Amino acid sequence: METEKLTHAYLETLSFPDLCKIADEYGLDVPESLNRRFLIGEILELGENSSKTATESMVIASEDNIHSEKELPKNYNETQISCVLRNPVWAFVYWNISESDNAKIKELPNCNLMIRVCVLSSEEELKPEQVLEINVTAESQEQYILLPSGQKFFRFELVYVSNNSGQVLAFSPVVSIPQPAKIVNEFQPGKENDFSEVIKLSGINKVLMDQYKNHRQSFS
Repeated sequence: METEKLTHAYLETLSFPDLCKIADEYGLDVPESLNRRFLIGEILELGENSSKTATESMVIASEDNIHSEKELPKNYNETQISCVLRNPVWAFVYWNISESDNAKIKELPNCNLMIRVCVLSSEEELKPEQVLEINVTAESQEQYILLPSGQKFFRFELVYVSNNSGQVLAFSPVVSIPQPAKIVNEFQPGKENDFSEVIKLSGINKVLMDQYKNHRQSFS
């Protein structure tokens, strides 16, 4: 996908399946119920970040006059999974599998690798209230995941399943999602909001409306 094509006007001409293909190139996990406008906004933001990163890398290489590049190893021979919040809606999950675990997985019949998203009631809770599973491959090593709205605590597990029997290879620390004020979280267009006159002067209604239009999934 050429960078110059990733404009809002161009993306609006694409069907939802085509948008999903582009999202897949950026490692976005796209549920079927995902809002089209929200998806376009996420693709545009990721495209801008990707172009910016590439440009900065070229500048750094030029300034430092680097003649030989040192590539990071693709595998650190340690099985682990970690998560970084991109925003309160999207999580960037990345993992690594040791050579011994990878060899064991390949030997198992009908083996699938999954990311298990565990919704927890508190930071100390071990048993999840809700579990979502996403099929991945060992080679991909990273995945953007859309988090269920209205939840605060998550744990991500790297799991393999073979013949209906599964095992957790690694799990992340518990991730806490920043929660907005109730009046913001329950914002709906046309609904009367109990903001003070001072807050209204700040333009909060316009800010919330723009956020609602472009990132509806972040509202309850």
